[in-house]
Amino acid sequence: MKKIPNLFDWATSELSQDAFICWLLSWANNNENTALFDTAKRLILELTNNKVQDFKKVKIIKQRYNIDILCVLDDDKAILIEDKTNTKNHSNQLEKYLNKLLKDYDRDKIFPVYLKTGDQSDFYSIKKAGYKLFLRSDFLKLLDYGVQQGVNNSIYLDFNDYLTRIEKSVQSYRLLPVNKWHWDSWKGFYSELQKKLKDGNWDYVPQKNGGFLGYWWYWKRSKYNDTGYEYYLQLEHKKFCFKLYSSKRDDARQIRDYYRNKLYRKAKEHGIKIYQNGRIGKWMTVAALSNPYIQTDRDGMLDMEKTIMMIEKIQRMIDEIE
Repeated sequence: MKKIPNLFDWATSELSQDAFICWLLSWANNNENTALFDTAKRLILELTNNKVQDFKKVKIIKQRYNIDILCVLDDDKAILIEDKTNTKNHSNQLEKYLNKLLKDYDRDKIFPVYLKTGDQSDFYSIKKAGYKLFLRSDFLKLLDYGVQQGVNNSIYLDFNDYLTRIEKSVQSYRLLPVNKWHWDSWKGFYSELQKKLKDGNWDYVPQKNGGFLGYWWYWKRSKYNDTGYEYYLQLEHKKFCFKLYSSKRDDARQIRDYYRNKLYRKAKEHGIKIYQNGRIGKWMTVAALSNPYIQTDRDGMLDMEKTIMMIEKIQRMIDEIE
């Protein structure tokens, strides 16, 4: 069967997503389509944390103070939406938008929202700025609500299908053998690992050969003579690395050799096989795990429980280095 053309396979930019959100919110002004009207009102309810349940007028404004979307309710309340697909917040932009909007609205009448349909490892700065997170999973629940209400608009259904396919791709690590994982599979795996370990961050690491998605965690600090250094763990897809950061480039070789010797002794005590890896630098790989850290079943599918047990075994070994 041929794939049905989807508008959002072509309209993939944040501007296209802006347009869809504005389009959906504008239905809160029009009850000619009851299902879309109810869904738009539900979206506003969720974006305001259920604090704005009744309103008579909705005004949608784009790019005021460079804000992606401003949804004004009854002239005195505003939903500030910073809309992202695969980019991230930067340069204190969230704080700047909120401060500019305080010229026009009382703080308790402003509802800042960070709407993200792509994937991101760390949301600390967003929460610190006072923004509500509205992620792809939240959007999909809202879109599903609309479908249950009877929305059959082709634009709406296309966007729902588009986000659903992204979500399935990211969750594919659950359904594919590890040797068939792709870029999105690693995003899903790292995101789940974050929950299990309750530690770490992941992101794209650029390299001349195209780079990889890395996951780093379990930071420790120590000293060699008077020079401080940090050591931590990092995943580079299937590769498990023991990493080191030296605050002084001139002492990097001595610090690496000092830490590597301690690492090798502990690894031998714990029966963990590692091999030398990496080059000298301020940030460097000291060694890598010889055997796979990802544990699988007979069919090559991820066994998350055993994988976590393997990682925790390595963490316990790291704890004993100092």
